[in-house]
Amino acid sequence: MKIATWNVNSVNVRLPNILKYLEDYQPDILCLQELKCSEDKYPLDDFVSAGYHSLQSCQKTYNGVSIISKSQGMDCHSNPVAINNDEMRSISATFGDLRVINLYVVNGQSIGSEKYIHKLKWLKIAHQYIKQQLTLHRKLVVVGDFNIVPNENDASNFSSEDILCSDKEREALQAILDLGLTDCYKPMDDLSPYTWWDYRAGAFHKDIGYRIDLLLGSPALLKEIQHYEVHRDTRHKSWCPEQPKTSDHAPVMITL
Repeated sequence: MKIATWNVNSVNVRLPNILKYLEDYQPDILCLQELKCSEDKYPLDDFVSAGYHSLQSCQKTYNGVSIISKSQGMDCHSNPVAINNDEMRSISATFGDLRVINLYVVNGQSIGSEKYIHKLKWLKIAHQYIKQQLTLHRKLVVVGDFNIVPNENDASNFSSEDILCSDKEREALQAILDLGLTDCYKPMDDLSPYTWWDYRAGAFHKDIGYRIDLLLGSPALLKEIQHYEVHRDTRHKSWCPEQPKTSDHAPVMITL
């Protein structure tokens, strides 16, 4: 089974990229973040035509998450992690014996800001939900854009004074891991670990990036992992001629 996560930075703008990814990489489950569309604008028919099912929690203009899958997900929870029910950042579903939780964590803007405080509160709710789900599901994976670097070497210019890298953010992520989850990351030969590169200043070509797109697995899932990869090719303009304006994130996939 192939499970992937990808912040697409607009599902409609990036639709040609997503359809190409489904065809090229054949994920069994693809979790998307930052859909940036209302339910009526979500391209469900395109995914069905490609042979996939979809469960989605949509929000006009901002946020939004979905789980695209070859088999129909069951027991779907739409936006179970929320402070404001209008802020759609989470979705979960079960596929066979596997529980999948897809999160788009609050960015936080800057340390000490209202959005930063909101992020820390949101992460506490995420912690509570994941803890509850782990009591129900032995085999579980939490995926998504976490907007937090797990380790200092996961940022090209790490500073604990920067957003995504602060002590409190990383402590909140560690608290989630301490529930019994493990980061599925595996080092890749001669490649940095990064999954996100700013559009500006040639960051991708200079490999100035961050690893913020994560898959966290329970022990039952971890023992089945055969492969981990970051699909950097999708970040090149030449990868999808129909839509050369790529997402600033690369998909991350594990194979069970």
